[in-house]
Amino acid sequence: MTQTESKAGSSPALQEKVSETAEGFQVPGVAVGIMVDGREECAFHGVTSTENPLPVNEDTLFQYGSTGKTFTAAAMLRLVEEGRVDLEAPVRTYVPELRVKDEDVAGTVTVFHLFNHTAGWEGDLMEDMGPGDDCLARYVERMATIEQVSPPGESVSYNNASLSLAGRVIEKVTGHTYEHAMKELVLQPLGLTHCYFFPNDIM
Repeated sequence: MTQTESKAGSSPALQEKVSETAEGFQVPGVAVGIMVDGREECAFHGVTSTENPLPVNEDTLFQYGSTGKTFTAAAMLRLVEEGRVDLEAPVRTYVPELRVKDEDVAGTVTVFHLFNHTAGWEGDLMEDMGPGDDCLARYVERMATIEQVSPPGESVSYNNASLSLAGRVIEKVTGHTYEHAMKELVLQPLGLTHCYFFPNDIM
C-alpha cells in the first residue's frame, strides 16, 4: 500500500520516513506521533484495512496488542510513587491467593519479576476468560496449571501471564477493575480520551 495522507503538524521528513519504512515492511497502515521541542508532529501512511481501504488519519483506532504492557507498567509505577506497591515485595503481598505449580515460587516471586519477564513460568496462557469483571481473577486461578521453566530471576523469557498477574495486582491494590484503574492512573492523566478496552465502547 502506498497511499499516504499528510496532516497539519507533520514534517515532510517525518512523513517521508514513515512512508518509506511502512512500504519497506509492507505495513498496510500506520500512524506516528512524536514530540519535537514541545511541538507535536505526526505522519500517516496507508489504509485501515486491505478489505475496506480507508485512509489512516489522526482518528484511526489501532489495536494496541502487547504495547498494553507499557500502560500496565506505567499504572504500576504510579502506585509505587504513591507508596501503595513495592516492586521488590512478593506478589502474594497483594494477591495472597496466587498459586503456581512451584509453591516456593508462588511465595517468593516479586512484582518486579513480573515486569522484567523473569518469573520463570510458561508465558503463554492465552485462554479467553470472558468479558466479566472477574476475568483477571479467574486467569490467576488458572495460572496454577502452568509449568515452571526456571527459577525466578534466572532467565528472561517474554511472559504474557506475568503481565496479566500484574494487572490483577493493580486490581487488588486499587479495589477497581483493571480497566477502571487504568483510566484513573494512566489514560485520564495523559488525556488519552480515544483509548478503549472493549469493542462495544468503540461502537
